[in-house]
Amino acid sequence: MTSDRRDDNATTPQPNGRQVERTFGEHLQGYDLTEIRRTSGGTLLRVRIHRDAYQHQSYALVEVFTPTMTWTALTTEPASAWHAATPCRSAGPAPLESLADRLFARADAILRTQ
Repeated sequence: MTSDRRDDNATTPQPNGRQVERTFGEHLQGYDLTEIRRTSGGTLLRVRIHRDAYQHQSYALVEVFTPTMTWTALTTEPASAWHAATPCRSAGPAPLESLADRLFARADAILRTQ
């Protein structure tokens, strides 16, 4: 598992929030991306994407960190919408980055309606 971490001096801010932490890992049947971003309002969001060889075992979701210090699911994107467009294997997070951005944007839009 590798970790791609940015500090506060990042010169190119992430869309839909500032990246706090990002991890990527490969496994026998695919790969995973977990990324945490802080919104401009200070809310922590976490995207978890699991790309498995089997679509029904894959998932993509975004969670919000609550005042009770738990992660609560906010929204998902069905694997049927992205699984076929991603490769079976990847040595880096690139195939999942646009999906992560979509999930962060959707979560940000949901939170702005509150």
